Amino acid sequence: MLRNMAIATSILPDGLDQEVLDSLADEFRQGFAELEESVDRQLYGKRFVFSRYGKELYPCFEEADATLVPGCIIPIKEGRPVASVDSTCVLVGEASEGALYAARAAIGISHSGALRRFFRLGPILVFASDSGLVGIDSGLSPSDFAFLLSDHTLAERVIRNSIEKRVIGALIAGGGDAIVMADGSLKHPMGQFNGQFPKMVAEGGRGGGICLVGFSKSSSLIFSEGVVAALAKSRGAAYHRVAQGGSDNDGASRKVQTVLAKFSGDGLVFRLDIAAQQGDESLCRVLGAILWNDAFSSGYPDSLKVAHHLSIFSKADDQALKAFVTKRFKLRQLPTFSLRRIALGSFKGGA
Repeated sequence: MLRNMAIATSILPDGLDQEVLDSLADEFRQGFAELEESVDRQLYGKRFVFSRYGKELYPCFEEADATLVPGCIIPIKEGRPVASVDSTCVLVGEASEGALYAARAAIGISHSGALRRFFRLGPILVFASDSGLVGIDSGLSPSDFAFLLSDHTLAERVIRNSIEKRVIGALIAGGGDAIVMADGSLKHPMGQFNGQFPKMVAEGGRGGGICLVGFSKSSSLIFSEGVVAALAKSRGAAYHRVAQGGSDNDGASRKVQTVLAKFSGDGLVFRLDIAAQQGDESLCRVLGAILWNDAFSSGYPDSLKVAHHLSIFSKADDQALKAFVTKRFKLRQLPTFSLRRIALGSFKGGA
């Protein structure tokens, strides 16, 4: 199918040059030939995980690395709060002047093996226009605003990241001996810290025991077949160190470690990025504190699970938001229809 990229048309009408399209088809064929060589070199005979209609799936590995001995996570039986943060952002509507978004953040707090409290912040309304974001402090330059307006998905991510960073910063500034957990990798280039570990972990907090952890549901590290299989076959909570970071732009040394870990014998393997103050507890102590103070279902922390479910918007929330902004700002609602359904129709034979 991929080899046969000829233009399948009848004779073109005047004004269109068949040679131009044939040349383009030749270009794509050449691109596939280059792809064949590269993929044949890198993927031939390798295990492969197909997506399901574009959605990521979690692989099941069987062949463990016989030389790898996972480290055991020993519960540290000391009460220490685990505060997990998650957020959601949705598009409420738009006009020629800009777009209105609604965001919500939630915090789940576990202690001594059970979920103890939870908080929900929002809805937080944010208006995006050429002049910037109103409603939150995003820290973006004016040149970035036009880019945000052109892509709702990107705007929603930026708003979420800004709110999560603010919430996490407040939790860290509160001090004490807490573990603050964020949904996602701390090293993601579009994450809430943009690849830079926040100075507030090194400087903030009155108690000096703050630890920031990024807990990822998906990561390319999950494809470390031998490591994941070895952890999966472990009978108890286990971990394996994958990578370690160094210092920030100011040269302030800080332990930043990336591990693959599971927190229950029958649990899944997840990626964790751990950033703690210099001189804080060892990696094993942080993992042990998480294991003792949070509760786990399929190896995923209950505090993060609750934060996720509390942050999302229901259909009733969506309707209530629309009614509120319509009344508050005297909006005149335009009748709408599904452009894609009318323009593209439906294709019953699609995947």
